[in-house]
Amino acid sequence: MGKENLKITFVDVNSLKVAAYNPRKWDDAKKEKLKESIERFGLVDPIIVNSAPERKNIVIGGHFRLAVAKELKIQEVPVVYLNIPDIEKEKELNLRLNKNVGEWDIELLKSFDLGVLLNVGFDDGDLSAIWDDCLETEDDNFQEEKELAEIKETDIQLGDLFELGSHRLLCADAHDPQNIQRLMGGEKTSFAYCDPIFNIGVSYDKGIGGKQSYGGKVDDNKSDAEYREFLKSGMQSALSVVNKDFHYFCYCDQKYIGMVQDIFRELGIGNKRVCMWIKNGQNPTPGIAFSKCYEPAVYGTVGSPYLSKSLQNLNEVMNKEIGTGNRLIDDILDELDIWLVKRLAGNEYEHSTSKPPTLHEKAIRRCTKPGDIILDLYGGSGSTLVAAEMLKRRAYLTEIEPRFCQLIINRYEKLTGQKARLISNTKNDDKN
Repeated sequence: MGKENLKITFVDVNSLKVAAYNPRKWDDAKKEKLKESIERFGLVDPIIVNSAPERKNIVIGGHFRLAVAKELKIQEVPVVYLNIPDIEKEKELNLRLNKNVGEWDIELLKSFDLGVLLNVGFDDGDLSAIWDDCLETEDDNFQEEKELAEIKETDIQLGDLFELGSHRLLCADAHDPQNIQRLMGGEKTSFAYCDPIFNIGVSYDKGIGGKQSYGGKVDDNKSDAEYREFLKSGMQSALSVVNKDFHYFCYCDQKYIGMVQDIFRELGIGNKRVCMWIKNGQNPTPGIAFSKCYEPAVYGTVGSPYLSKSLQNLNEVMNKEIGTGNRLIDDILDELDIWLVKRLAGNEYEHSTSKPPTLHEKAIRRCTKPGDIILDLYGGSGSTLVAAEMLKRRAYLTEIEPRFCQLIINRYEKLTGQKARLISNTKNDDKN
C-alpha cells in the first residue's frame, strides 16, 4: 500500500475490536507512563486497524494505546485502516508492530508459526524462552510399511527441492557438496545429525525382513575401503555448510565405531562420546554369543558449539529426590550418553535402522535451540523431520530415493495438515 493511501481517521473507541491472539502484555508502571504521555501530548500515534470486510475493525497494532484511551474516557482515537483479508498476514503484522514494545504473553506466542516468528526477527534467546521448557516429542503413529506400500509411484525426481513448512527436503545424492549447498540455500548449520546405511549386507531392493521392495538401489554391501570413502564423502558434504562451531552425530554399526572416529580425526572433528541407544525387543542372533541391544552414535564437535543450559549443575540435581515423569529427570537423562528410548515394534519398520522421533529428542534438545537447522543427509522415513517439527527446529534433509522422499512428504502432511511445496528442480529456477 502506498503512502498516499494511508489516511488517519478518527473512530469511536467502542467500534474497535481487540484481536484475541494479540500476544503483548503490559504492567501498571508502563500503563501509568503512557497515560501521562497521552494526557500531556494527546494520542499522537494512530492505531492500526483492519478494514477487510471479514476482519472489519479488528485492531492489528495499538491494543495498549486503545486500552489506555478507554481508561482516560477518550471517545475517538486516530486510526489508520489497512485492508488485510488474510488473518495470517494480519497476525504477522501484529507481531512486527509489537516486536520492540512491551513484554510478550509467552502462552499466546506459542500459537504462532515458527517461520513467522523467525521472519519477524525473534532471535535464539527469544525462541528458547518461548518453547524450550515445554516442548517434547511423541510417537506420531506413522506406519511406515503400510504407507510405503501405498506409494506405487511418485512424480518426484532427483533434483526436486521441497519446502515443508519451515523444513526443506532435497531428492539428491548427499555426497555431492553442491547438492547440500543447494539444500541450505546459503544458510549454515551448527548441527549435523546423520544416519547413513550401516553396511550390514542388507538388500533394500528385496525389502527388510521379507517385506516389500521399494525399488531402491542402495548398496549396503561395500568393502571396508568403499564404506570408509562413502562415510567420509558424506561428512565432507556436511562440513561444506557448517558454522565454525558445530556438533556432528553419526550413527553406525558397532563394528564401524573406530572407522567413524578415525574419519572424524582426519577431518578435524574432535571425538567426544559414543552415545548408546539401548533398544528393547531384540532377538537372539544365531551362532553369535551375544546379541546386539544397542546402536551407537559417534559424537564429535569443532569449536565450542551451543549446549542447552537447562541444567546448570548436574551433580547437584542428580542428588535430589526426583519422581518419574518429571521433565527434570528427563533433562538429566538427556545429558547422559546412554539413551533409553523404546523401539517401535519390528513391523513398524521398512528400513532396518529406522529410529523413532523420540530418540532424536536427546541430541536435539541438548545441542540446539528452537529455530536451529538440523542437517540430516539421509532422510529415510523422515523421523528426524518429525522430531524437529515437534521441537520447533528446522530440518533440512536430503534423500536419494524418490519413494522415500514421497514417504517423508506424506508423513509431514499427515502430522501437520500442511502441504509440501516444490520450490525448485533441475529443470527450472526457484519458484519463490
